[in-house]
Amino acid sequence: MNYDCLIIGGGISGLTCGIKCVSEGLRCGILSSGMSALHFSSGSIDLYGYHTNRKIVYQPLDYIERLIIPEGRHPYSKCGIDMIREGISFFSETLEKEGLVLYHNNDYNHFHVSTMGTVKPTYLSQRSVFNDSIKEGFKKRSKIAILNFSGFRDFYPELAAENLRKNSLFSLFDIITGEIELPLFRRTEKNPHEFRSMDIARIFDSEKYLPGIANQIVNASGGALFVGLPAFIGINNFTRIYQRLSELTGMLIYEIPTLPPSILGMRIDDALKSRFAALGGEFIAGDTVNGGEIVNGVLDHIHTENHGSTRLRSKFFVLSSGSFFSRGLVSEFNMIREPVFNLKVAASEDRREWYSPSFFQKESHPFLEYGVVTNNTLNPEDTQGATVENLFCTGAILPHYNPIREGCGGGVAISTGYFAAKKIIEGCRS
Repeated sequence: MNYDCLIIGGGISGLTCGIKCVSEGLRCGILSSGMSALHFSSGSIDLYGYHTNRKIVYQPLDYIERLIIPEGRHPYSKCGIDMIREGISFFSETLEKEGLVLYHNNDYNHFHVSTMGTVKPTYLSQRSVFNDSIKEGFKKRSKIAILNFSGFRDFYPELAAENLRKNSLFSLFDIITGEIELPLFRRTEKNPHEFRSMDIARIFDSEKYLPGIANQIVNASGGALFVGLPAFIGINNFTRIYQRLSELTGMLIYEIPTLPPSILGMRIDDALKSRFAALGGEFIAGDTVNGGEIVNGVLDHIHTENHGSTRLRSKFFVLSSGSFFSRGLVSEFNMIREPVFNLKVAASEDRREWYSPSFFQKESHPFLEYGVVTNNTLNPEDTQGATVENLFCTGAILPHYNPIREGCGGGVAISTGYFAAKKIIEGCRS
């Protein structure tokens, strides 16, 4: 099996890279061992949210341009500001072609609400999180109703409301909470407590119950202009369903992420995979890469659990396997390593320096900044210290940035995936 580009990891970075490659006529395959981090994400794209002193960054692209230094170690420094802008535009256009539009606040960050009611800066969001109507409605400081579906245990409106009231952005709002009931609950043997976000999203996708749900929202909202709902207003038909629900209620509907799986993140995941397939990409799901052979600084082939002795060959490879969460990196008693090719990793040798004293430390944990060492074109080093010229590393497996403390995980994933794709396309054509 021969490819122009073979990508290990089917998350946001790997898919961005793959879509760009196939859009330029390359034969590209993506190997994915399971669900990506998108299923656990907020569904918004963060570029850069916080200064080192934890103050909010309001203009992320301007801040990143100042952050970038020649030969810098941060992934953004390796991409460069022009590639970052180009990559973000490409990503937005890709999703729009699949009917999922991402909205921005010009060059400024906007804010999204988490399931706990905390408020975080971000750059791109789906229509139910940020658009011009929501922006203008927010300025009116009107009443907000945060509603949950009776029996749904993965969202707690009282907790979200309590935390929002503590935030200065919401100090002038009257925030109430309430419950509504899905009509399906009356006609099912399943206990309402057993329903998860996927179950309810499928109910919305059917559209059958929208008028009844809209009536309940109006009755429970107490005359509020805004209504916050757990995020499951459809997966496959979100745009149409959101528009209909807004029209039926006459209200501004705001989706708040719930505990995983994240419907907001799944919409992005589905749209990216759909676009990749439509362009002719090969998505190989449920397979794990065991290793490969690097000869004279070139990755010759890889092998996987499902393909057995079959060698998968490609002109170029991309390692986009994520960080500890998806086992792109693994920790052992006295070391942190990259398990597929045993590439060189930037990490402290002292286990006591891997983590902060408090789990919810504001500065986050040092291990989040560990990852595979690369040169300025994202090529890693093998066990002998030689650069692997046809292998690129992208996304969360990269070191020297902290996605939590900086609020830049999505931006780094997209930018580095796009940057690697551009290098691969250039290499295939040279």
